[in-house]
Amino acid sequence: MPDNNAGKLGASVARNPEDCDRLLLAALEAGDIETSVSLYEPSAVLFRKSGETMTGYESIRKNNAALIALKPTFHIEQIVTTITGDGTIATTRMKARLEGTQADGKPVNSTIDTLEVLRKQPDGSWRYVIDDPFGSMRAGMDQR
Repeated sequence: MPDNNAGKLGASVARNPEDCDRLLLAALEAGDIETSVSLYEPSAVLFRKSGETMTGYESIRKNNAALIALKPTFHIEQIVTTITGDGTIATTRMKARLEGTQADGKPVNSTIDTLEVLRKQPDGSWRYVIDDPFGSMRAGMDQR
């Protein structure tokens, strides 16, 4: 359900569905945990690589903090958006690359192939309802 905490949690607002992807990656690169969380609805679902789900701000904050710890750099290759006829729900699919460093100094290089569901908020902004960073490639995950 939408709430009125978006302005309290972070400074960036997504005016288009695909802005959520861009703003999220920019916040993670900048180490801005609050903006990264503010892009989600309070009961949003975020998928782990395993397929398990996390729900709500605290779980998403913990997940995003682990990503921020990698000191990531993201390279967006494409974002494809589809919006419902009434303009209230959208999906985005993003292809991107992640480069970072684990705590032990080992480099991290990963492909991100997302599938997200977003909802238009009463103020006209967009927020994630469901975010699956591996959504577009989940069918072949057991082979990776």
